[in-house]
Amino acid sequence: MSLLSRLPAGLLLACALLLSVPARAEPSVTQYFHDLQSLQAGFTQRVSDAQGRIVQESAGSMAMQKPGRFRWDYTAPSPQTIVADGQRLWVHDPGLDQVTVRPLDAALGGTPLALLSGAAPIEDVFKVGPVQNRGGLSWYLLTPKDDGSDFKALRVGFRGDTLAALELEDALGGRTRVEFSHLQRNGRVDPAQFRFTPPPGTDVIGDAG
Repeated sequence: MSLLSRLPAGLLLACALLLSVPARAEPSVTQYFHDLQSLQAGFTQRVSDAQGRIVQESAGSMAMQKPGRFRWDYTAPSPQTIVADGQRLWVHDPGLDQVTVRPLDAALGGTPLALLSGAAPIEDVFKVGPVQNRGGLSWYLLTPKDDGSDFKALRVGFRGDTLAALELEDALGGRTRVEFSHLQRNGRVDPAQFRFTPPPGTDVIGDAG
């Protein structure tokens, strides 16, 4: 089960990090994502069902750069690569020897990856609730403005003034939590990693342009 399989009508979820600066106030989640230009990190992902039982764990690395570019490389339990090049979203599954490609706007919609990729301002997509303290993190509750969304809520956790975790709750009560390590925010990102060419001999589903 990949990142894609936990999100609305064909797509997505995403991301997180660490660090605190005690002399500063709690961050504004809206301002944080307005100011976010790039991000690189390792990640772990845990998917649990409505009863809280973990049904899938995975890990890998990610990078994003506004506007509309990101890359998720899953390394465990099986490899998979998801790349957004600003116009299209590519999903490469080596196990199936298959690549699927979709227009980026149609793929993201009001999903959490739209938040990180800069596809839309946070206030255009989500209602921002009050902050709550839980598990050593300060959590903001974001609820989708689209009543037809397939997920109920996105919780954004900060440690100090640094993003530490994202947690998605779907319409059936299942949750996907992503935590990051070795975060680099607004640093230099190699743009080449946001270009994708299907490997020779791979089946391509969709319009590769």
